Order: sequence, then structure tokens, then C-alpha cells
Amino acid sequence: MYIEYVRKNFKPTSQEFELLNSQEIIELYEYIQQQGGFIKYYSQQYNKFQSYENNQILHLFHKYLLNYELRTTNVDGQYLQRCAYIEFDKAINCFTESPENWIKDQVTLWSLPKDVVAKLNKNLFTFQDLSKNHRNFEMDIRGQNPFTDTIMAKEENFYQAFTMTIKQYKEYAEDPKSFFKNYPHFCKNKVYQAVNVDMEDWKEEIYRIVDFLPKFFTKKNGLNYLRQNCKGANIPEIYMRVQNCWIGGQQDFQGLSQININHGPGDCLWTIIDANYIDKLFHIMPDLYKKEGRWYVNIAYFLQNQIPVKQVIQKEGDILIIGAGCFFQAKNIGNSIHTSFNFLMMDAFSLQQIYKRQIRNDFFQLWSVIAIRNLFLDIYIHEKPSILKDYLKGFIDEEIRRQLSKKNQTNFELFISSKDVLICSKCFKEIFIFFQFIKDWVIYCPDCYTDEDDIVYMKYNIIQLKCLIQADTIQCSKLLCSNYVGESKCTLKQKLYQKVQIQPEDNSSIVESRQFLDEFIIGLNIESSNSQNQQNAKSQQIDCVHEGKKQIKKIKEKIAMMKLQHVKQQKHKKNENYSELQVLKYIQKTKRSILN
Repeated sequence: MYIEYVRKNFKPTSQEFELLNSQEIIELYEYIQQQGGFIKYYSQQYNKFQSYENNQILHLFHKYLLNYELRTTNVDGQYLQRCAYIEFDKAINCFTESPENWIKDQVTLWSLPKDVVAKLNKNLFTFQDLSKNHRNFEMDIRGQNPFTDTIMAKEENFYQAFTMTIKQYKEYAEDPKSFFKNYPHFCKNKVYQAVNVDMEDWKEEIYRIVDFLPKFFTKKNGLNYLRQNCKGANIPEIYMRVQNCWIGGQQDFQGLSQININHGPGDCLWTIIDANYIDKLFHIMPDLYKKEGRWYVNIAYFLQNQIPVKQVIQKEGDILIIGAGCFFQAKNIGNSIHTSFNFLMMDAFSLQQIYKRQIRNDFFQLWSVIAIRNLFLDIYIHEKPSILKDYLKGFIDEEIRRQLSKKNQTNFELFISSKDVLICSKCFKEIFIFFQFIKDWVIYCPDCYTDEDDIVYMKYNIIQLKCLIQADTIQCSKLLCSNYVGESKCTLKQKLYQKVQIQPEDNSSIVESRQFLDEFIIGLNIESSNSQNQQNAKSQQIDCVHEGKKQIKKIKEKIAMMKLQHVKQQKHKKNENYSELQVLKYIQKTKRSILN
């Protein structure tokens, strides 16, 4: 069997050769082949190779038998690793302890009991239930070559863009032949997956996911400091895939940790590389970040290039936790439904990976999903992780150097009500400190400035930011803090609620979004203070909430009016998608009308 192959292509020692000839190895090899091969068997955390006595046997599989199985001589099986598994008797720790205590590995698989999975999926997360509850909901569809195994990233292999309703996708998943007969414009030689399906308005589904996950994923999540909800990050998205659909090789676009739940019924094969080895992969593939998500390779490619790699089969009910900065790809073994969202552990390693990814996004001019500079500033103000000090200093100095490099002298004006996330209208980069405001709410970053206006606005005072970085203690301030979508340590919002006597809303805020109301409350107080500063320099520290009962009454009346207007707009414009620029324009226009 494999003896002649090993003898011909390698030079085993006499002790190794004797062990290879043993009945124990022969029987074990045959059994592993019956289980699907060594990679699959080893990746599923079987205990056969766990003991010290079996180290020699494991070494033989890594060094010789894997090569025989793959019929190649240049695969180094010692680079095959296993992910961490949460044992059933340890699962209670996941609900009672912070993730930093039990997520010890960059790839962790947590298998839920079957009865728990049934309750998680009941009436919501099956193809039949999704079709019943959201039958006419339209989704983005990618058509792919099902047999792709290439690093060439050809567009015809990756996808063609289509749309389907959930009802149509259910028909496709259950009976492809009938589907292609009824919809001839879809190609039979492609497989189709539904991607990035927006769940923002799916209240029951989001509540169910939150209920079944440890509360620390929401309480200790650094994404609570986001200034606005971000789909796929702090709001889950759903994916639907059939057999042979694949997720091309990629990092998370912001380097964040990812939580992926397989609702079944089929399995999914994941191939994952720890963040520590991304630089090695990047050295082998210099165009890695330019073709993210558009290529898929067999695990042998990584083993041949001596890149440590992990592979795991995610079954129905498995929660896969992929650490910050990891590289991953996936391929479906059967039809399955997945929900996915991001998580930010505020440890030094995770923040470092997010920072490295942001630098590469800037270098390769890739769009950022999240305003990382603003997020880092807000986390630093309230959590004070020391690693962010140098990162923020670098971001601030970068902004200053850009301004000093400008040929024309410019007037600077502090625009401290601009705590919203601002995105450049031209290059779509995040605005951190400096920006140019053009008519009709066109906003440009320092790289895209025009000569139409001599005024450059600042979200923050540079001197204040410099002092902030050096300060030992920081208190919440209307000049620095914003309004955050999750539970945070910021005390400003709680104080404002108490002063204007606004009752906190129920948990539906995670879905229905309080962006209009919340950003208005913070922005109004800041802008009112800014307006007073222009009239009287001595009153710079006066908070508009203290202006008297009349002002408080006025604010409450306007807030109530805004809520009614927002409800009416939702009824009449339910299907209209507002751009970020339209949202900002609406908020600022309302602020000015109230101040006047």
C-alpha cells in the first residue's frame, strides 16, 4: 500500500519504517480513510492523537502518510493545526465568564445540543420558515463556478450578480431542476448563494440570536462604541448557500472577530489561518488584498507553502468564532443557512489586528466598513487601553501632516456638532478630524479638498486631542463623546436623559434604530453650546440643558415632533433607502430649525 510510496520518495529511519509496517498503523490508516481522510479526521478533534504515546504515530501521518493520501511529496503535514473546541461540560463557562477568559484560541468551535438547536431554529431559521415569514424579501445573489480551486481570481469563477426573493431561493435550494426550468435566465452550471441579507428589521430573528448567545457578546463588545449601526457588524446578517457554494479567501474587512452560526441543515467546511501568519501569506501572494473573496484553494496549497492552517467542518448548530485578523475561506458540503456578525474584544492583540488591517485598507485604497479612527478614539476615552495611545497619536499626526503639506493657507473652524460618522463624498473614506463642507451637504476629506472654499472644518480641536492622549484620567465630555449604539461606559447620555426626562426605550432599539433621536439629543446640546460660544466667549462651558425650563420644554416638544415625523416617513417611504448623506442632512437641518 503506502510502504513502497514512502520508501521510493522519502528516507524513513529504521524505527519509522518498522512502525509504518506495524499492524496498528495499517489498521489506523484504513480506518481514517473510511472517515474521509487524515485532514478531515484530524481536524475534527478526535482523541486518537491526543496522548503523548501517539506522538510518533501523528508524526508519521504528518510526514509521510498525508503525502501518500494527497499523492504529492511537497506537503508538510506539521503545518496542519486544529481549532479549539468547547466541550459540553465547559459550555456553562461561556455564559458566566467574559470571552477573554474562555476564548483562548483564534479559532473556536462551539457545538450546541440538538434540542437547543431545534429551539434556536424553530419557526425562524429554516428555508421553509424564512420563505413563510419573508417570502417577497429580495436578496443579492452571487452565481459562482462550483468547482473553482484557483488563486487566479477570475470574475467568471467568482460571481455574477442577481437578485431573488426568499421564496425563489427556497425553490432553488429544494428543487434546482424545477427552478432552472421556471427561471431559464439562471445558468445550470452555476451555484447561487444569497449574501449579506439585511436583518435590521427582522426583530424576532435578532431577538432569538441574542437570547441564545452569551450576554458578554453584547455587554463586553467594543462595537458598542459605534456611533451608528453597521449592518453585518453589530447588526447580524443572514446567508443562504447550497452545496458547493464558497466564500473566497479573505480577512474580515476591518480585521474584527466574527461569530458565525450554522442553522443547518447541511455542513460547511472552513479553512482558517491565524492572524499571526497573514504576513507570510501576504508575502507569497502580494495581491492578496486586491482579490479578496474572489478565489478559493485547496488546503494543500497552504501546506505546500508551509503556512500553518486549520480546517473544521461546521455542522448544524455549531457556532464558529473566528479571531481578529484571521484569514478564512469556506465551502458548503450541503445546503445551509448562516447568521453572522462581528465582535470586538478590547484586548491588545485584537486592537492590533484591527489597526493593521486599517493601515492596509488605506494603502490599497479599500473602503472601510467601520469608521475605525473614530471608534478607537471613543474606546480610548472610556476604556483607556494603552495600545490605542500610539495608534491615535499616529492618526492625529497623519492628519496634521496632511494639512501642513497643503500649499494654500486655510482658515480652520471648529464644527463640534459633527460627531456623526462622516464619509468623504468622493473617495468614501472616514472623516477623522479635518473635512471640507461644500454646498448641498457634500463633504470632502483632506485628500479630496477642492479650491471652492477656503474654510476647513474640524470635528475636534487638535490641541484637545493631543492633551487627551497624554492625560492619565479622562471624563466624559460633550466636546469628545458621541452617542453610542450599545451599552457603554459613557455617562453623558444618561445625564442628558435624566435632565430632559426622556424614558429609555425597550430592546427594540437594536432593530428600530434610535439614530435620528439620539444623535439629535447629543448634537443639539453641543451645537447650542457652540452657538452661545460665538455670541459670548465667557460662556463657553455653559450647557444648553441648564438654560431653563422653557428650553427643556422646547426640546421635549421638538423631540416628540421628530418621533412622529419619523414614524410617518417610515410608513410612506418604507421601501426607500436613504444614503448616509441624506441622513446627515436631515439631522443637521432639524437641529438648525430648532435652534432658530
